[in-house]
Formats: sequence, structure tokens, C-alpha cells
Amino acid sequence: MDEKTTILFVTSNLGKLSEAKIALKQFGLNVEAFQFNEEIQEIQSSDLHFVAADKLTKAVSIVKASSDKLGVMVEDAGFFLEEYSGFPGVYSAYVHKTLGNQGILRTLNGVEKRGAIFRCVIGIYFNGREIFFEGSCKGQVSKKAKGKNGFGYDPIFIPDGGDGRTFAEMTSEEKQIFSHRGKALKKLRDYFEERNQSPTSNHGSES
Repeated sequence: MDEKTTILFVTSNLGKLSEAKIALKQFGLNVEAFQFNEEIQEIQSSDLHFVAADKLTKAVSIVKASSDKLGVMVEDAGFFLEEYSGFPGVYSAYVHKTLGNQGILRTLNGVEKRGAIFRCVIGIYFNGREIFFEGSCKGQVSKKAKGKNGFGYDPIFIPDGGDGRTFAEMTSEEKQIFSHRGKALKKLRDYFEERNQSPTSNHGSES
């Protein structure tokens, strides 16, 4: 694959990688995971954008030393529960690792207020610029886990505007129509399309 059309996604989450590949392939971009030995240390903040910006700066400094691909991409996302004033939010990965979906369902047993929002911020660096795109998806926490696709909280999240299925019951293509990540990636594509140019145009002409 031409390095000038390849974006390095600094993530260890294969689900996120797969969704980014699907969304950007149609735009002529290849997405590859960047593997390195150390985890990026995330700052503690309740602001996804602030965390993503810090993560991108650190990722670029790591990748620059070992690659001349088109760009570098990171993402920070969270699952925000209405019943708990937005918790777990930025702590979603830790809560999912410790409680799991069944743990979340137990805490909401008998609770009528089951609203939830997925949010994410994607940061991408290329041609010497950092650009950020946000996406969100409102929905409800299901009464039980359903489906075997997706990852994370997908089996217990039913998006508004859908047909009642959880994200985990959808294909990747179906999920992207509703998902926070799909919306953020669409904004990334639209950003370039509105300027009537490809992300790869003028690549190499800037220092």
C-alpha cells in the first residue's frame, strides 16, 4: 500500500481499527494500526477533546521517529449513562474491564432511566496540522446483552432511530450509520470533500 495514502491509527483496539478501515477505504485511504512497546499515558480529564489532543501530540512524537506515512490518528471515546450523570464517560474502558456489560446491567436493574450516549473525538495529524472531529450517538441501555458483533458496550446499547437492535446485532456497515465513530469519521471525509480536494493532494509540498 502506498505510504502516501496510509494513516497510522495508534490503537490496540481491533474493533476501532476495523471500523476506521471500512469508513476510510471508500475515500481512498488505508488505515493501519501502529504497534509500539509502550502505552501512551493518558492525562486525567473529563473532557474527551482535551484527552484526544494530548494523546495525538504524544502519538505524533512517537510515530515521527519511525514512519513517513500520510498521517497519524488517535481516538478517545466514552459511554455516558444518564442515570449516573454521565459516568463512566472517560473512564469507560476501565469500567468495562472491571465490571463488564453484565455489571452495568446489574446496576441498572429496575431503573427506568436507561438513556445513554456514546461520544468520541478523533484527532488526525497530517501535513503539519492537527484536526479534530467529534461524533455522538444517543440511545438506551438494553435490558439484556444481545448480539455477538462489535465490541465494548455494543451488546447493551440500542441507538435511537434504529430498529431496536443493539450495536452488536448490526453489521459494521449498519452500525456506522448511527455510531459516534461513524459520524466522526464522516465529518473527517466531509472536511476534505467540502474543500474539493483529496487528503493526499499537495502531500510532500509542505515541510
